[in-house]
Parts: sequence; structure tokens; C-alpha cells
Amino acid sequence: MRILVVLTSHDRLASGRRTGVCLKSFALGYYACVDAGLEVTICSPLGGPAPIAPCSDRDMASDVVQRFYSDPTAREEFSDGLMLSQVCASDFSAVYYPDGAGALWDLSCDRDSQALICQLNEQRRPCALIGHGTAALLQVCQPGTTPLVAGRRLTAPGRDENAAIGLPDDALSLTRELAKLGAICVTGSGGAPSMVQDGGLITGRDAAASADVVQAMLAAAI
Repeated sequence: MRILVVLTSHDRLASGRRTGVCLKSFALGYYACVDAGLEVTICSPLGGPAPIAPCSDRDMASDVVQRFYSDPTAREEFSDGLMLSQVCASDFSAVYYPDGAGALWDLSCDRDSQALICQLNEQRRPCALIGHGTAALLQVCQPGTTPLVAGRRLTAPGRDENAAIGLPDDALSLTRELAKLGAICVTGSGGAPSMVQDGGLITGRDAAASADVVQAMLAAAI
């Protein structure tokens, strides 16, 4: 079974501040797949090394991030990702989008990403998205013009989560934008990790939900 991991390539905000992928969210998903004996392919809109969000600095002491930095194979794969345009949906059993605010600026409007999710959904293969990675759902439509998320339960970050990582005021509130498309947005309580599964669509509100989301994705992919 092959799992595709899609990372953001967007590395800078208009202010010049760094952004990118949440390394902990990536590593939790990557190692869940590797430890299950699965083949993992990494890609991003631009390919090559993905930018790492500065919020990842606070996760440096976590076991999974330390494992990543001690693993030359993982670091090489992370630095040598394919371009999204190079991957074929039919080659994969599931797709995993880690958290990463950069997704608000590139994966939210990437046509290759949209086609990938649409095709996997049609093939009834799970699509798992964490935090700001759920931005990849914004312009995905079912055959026709109906948004994929219309009538689907999911969870995503909103204004509070944007503010917590220092995003500008004009950054998209994913809960608001997805709700406009007809999604049924579920919010967590008390800061607890939040995961929502609606058929093959599996979402997590933030990086803390990554482990639960990827396990649900693997179970659905079997």
C-alpha cells in the first residue's frame, strides 16, 4: 500500500515572516505509515525541499521530531519531494496533508492538488487533512460544480488558531470559508485534539490531532 504525503511549498508571508509545513504533524503521519510497513511518497507544488514553519521550533524536543532529525532517510525524502504535477492519484491508497499555514497560500488554489483529492474521493480512497492543510479542500468540486465539502462534517482552524501562530489578520479563516461552501464545521472544546471523519474525508483541527487522523486514514485505506 502506498501513501502520498502532500506538503506546502509556500515559505514566506507578505511581511517576510517564514511559514511552511508543521514538522511535527508531518513526522507523526510519516512514521505512522513507515512503522506500518507502508511505502510513503512525498510531494509538494514545487517539489524539492519543503519549508518548515517557525512554529515547529517549539516541537524540537518531541520524540517524533527528534526521530526525524536522527533519520537520514526521512530527511532525504523530505528534501527531495516530487512535484504535485508528477504524481498519479491511482498509484496511491490514501493521501495525507499535514498541518502547515503555508497551505493557505498555495494548496488552497493548486489545481493538481484539487484533481488529486477529487480523483481519490471518486475512487473511495481516504483523504486526510490536518489543520491549515484543510485549505486544500477549498476549491475541490465533485463532478459538476458542487463543492466536495458540501454537507460533509469536518474540522479546521479558524481565526483563533491563525492568531495563535501569528498569521496576518487577512489570512483565511478556514472554518468560515469551508462553512460558506456548505461544510458542517465541528469545533473542539477545551483545546483538546479534534478529529472528524465523514466517510473517506478525515480532518484534524490542529497538529495535535495528527496521530489520530493518520490512524483513521490507515484503517479506512485497508
